Amino acid sequence: MGSFYLRETGEIRDVYKIFLLVECPFHIVNIFLLLICPNFIFSSKTLVNLNLKMTIASYFLAGVLMSMSRLAWLICDLFWVPINTMEILMYSRFVFQTSIAAHLFVFSIERAIATCLSKRYEQNSSYPVIILSCILTYPYSLIQLYSKYNFEKGREINVVMYGGAGIVSLIILLVVYRVNKKKVKERRFKGPISEAYQVRENIRTSRLLIQIFFIFAFFVGTSTFFLLKFSASLTDPSQKWTTIKNGFMYDILICIGTTCTTTVFLQFLIPDDTLKKWRLKFHLSCQQRSVTPEGKRLRFRSIHGIDVEVGNGTAEEEARVYFTQLSQAWKL
Repeated sequence: MGSFYLRETGEIRDVYKIFLLVECPFHIVNIFLLLICPNFIFSSKTLVNLNLKMTIASYFLAGVLMSMSRLAWLICDLFWVPINTMEILMYSRFVFQTSIAAHLFVFSIERAIATCLSKRYEQNSSYPVIILSCILTYPYSLIQLYSKYNFEKGREINVVMYGGAGIVSLIILLVVYRVNKKKVKERRFKGPISEAYQVRENIRTSRLLIQIFFIFAFFVGTSTFFLLKFSASLTDPSQKWTTIKNGFMYDILICIGTTCTTTVFLQFLIPDDTLKKWRLKFHLSCQQRSVTPEGKRLRFRSIHGIDVEVGNGTAEEEARVYFTQLSQAWKL
């Protein structure tokens, strides 16, 4: 986080340049990961509801724009571009960063809708609600931006807003997870197989989002601690070293946290067969084995307590065939 006195030549500037150079690779890696994500999000092999794909794509878009804004700032700061010229990059980075946090609330709303409309969610896909929710993350970000620079306790107000939205999101996700687990346990849905799949997808994705929430909460919480210390020392020239260290810790934690959540999403989106190929390519231990040995059939008990026998393909292959046929039937 730049400041005018960090442009003064001397020891502080030299250390500050090292901090800038250390942070750059993290954003480059993050941009690379986010740019390859669309190939998996919209792949026909990715067995994820289309509305959830749209929300994830919007989340990744905000992540790419945040990292690009911050990387551009770092490069400009290294080459002594006037700070007044760089302000737009600082503002845009903050807006996209806040939008990323707001998307966690959008995820929880999307999963709540999917739970309430599990019988017909794929057919009545609620596009307007999902798209509008993703768009509204940006006005929310602008409100936080205004609060940060126009109120005396703007940063503190934003922290409270972050915390409130985060707690509501976590409560919604926990309720979604519990309700859908209860449905599976009690076998309370007697509708088509698409409803059974939707319920299980709700469980799988809510579990994923809860994990992402705690990862995000850890990095945002620790970075907020350094941000508040940074703000307290920013106007005191005698605490230059405190300011530069706290600013660096805040920025590095934010970009590492974004990279971690992106990696978790990628692991969720990449099909099992692709992950297996990558593990073999990089000589990693393959933890996921084939569901069925060669020449044997897959047997399992359905949600209605009926023994089901499937062909020689893996469970993922069987599911892909079914949902391809189901999607075609809905288009008729």
